[in-house]
Amino acid sequence: MKIKQAKPMEVVNFRVGNYLVAFNILEILLTEKFTNDQTSVPTEDSAFLGVKNFMGTPTPIYDLGLAMNKKSTQTQNTDLITLLNKKEEEHQVWFDALTQSINKNQTFTQARDINKCELTQWLQSVKTQSEDLAELFSRFEPPHTRLHLIADKALTLLENKQQEQAIKLIEQEKKTTFASLQRLFAITREQLELAYKPVTVYTTIDGLKPALGFVVDKVEDSLTVNNEQIKPLTDIVQYTGNIDHRVKSMIKGLLSGKKYNSLLLSSKAFIPTNSIC
Repeated sequence: MKIKQAKPMEVVNFRVGNYLVAFNILEILLTEKFTNDQTSVPTEDSAFLGVKNFMGTPTPIYDLGLAMNKKSTQTQNTDLITLLNKKEEEHQVWFDALTQSINKNQTFTQARDINKCELTQWLQSVKTQSEDLAELFSRFEPPHTRLHLIADKALTLLENKQQEQAIKLIEQEKKTTFASLQRLFAITREQLELAYKPVTVYTTIDGLKPALGFVVDKVEDSLTVNNEQIKPLTDIVQYTGNIDHRVKSMIKGLLSGKKYNSLLLSSKAFIPTNSIC
């Protein structure tokens, strides 16, 4: 007797904050650009955005990022922009202090060593799953490193009674290296503001009517997986801590792909059992 092998599963990967999640394609009815036109209803659930009349069916809409992260991706981006502004202001203060020290032959009290610079420490700690953002953050290092090298050179000139040369050096770097760093701050802010283009994933139970709508950051890709690529995560809930109980129920497995892994979610598990008929 031949053992019947399970059929491969078609899944679609979606980006949700720092997570990559996947739904079985049979659970997906449709995806569309999130237009934020759902009707709000009284609720204590921050992830529940409201109800939308979709395909003639009142469909609950949830922010999956908010349910998984306790903070929407849009809010996370806004917080990161605020941090970027703060770091830019701090480095403006640093450069102004350097300029004043050189022009007035005063002691420089800011960080001279790049490893003690707050911008360096922040850039080393910031984490993102966005390849575009990661590439932008990596571009900060060359101009930032050069600025500190130039600062050290200018301050050494000042110590050697060569103030005029030090002034010329700083004035030149202000128009080039420092301006380049400022442009990077502006470009990164713009990327964060424009990159967030969420979509709504309408899931289904019967393949005909929408059951729920999940707002995600973007569609990543689709792929075919077999049983060997799906590792069950039935016991993972004991390690997840205090997260939304519905999200705990949704996590069914770890998908091993060629490029990266993703969490296999079951949209049905998000719906209370007594609501499924």
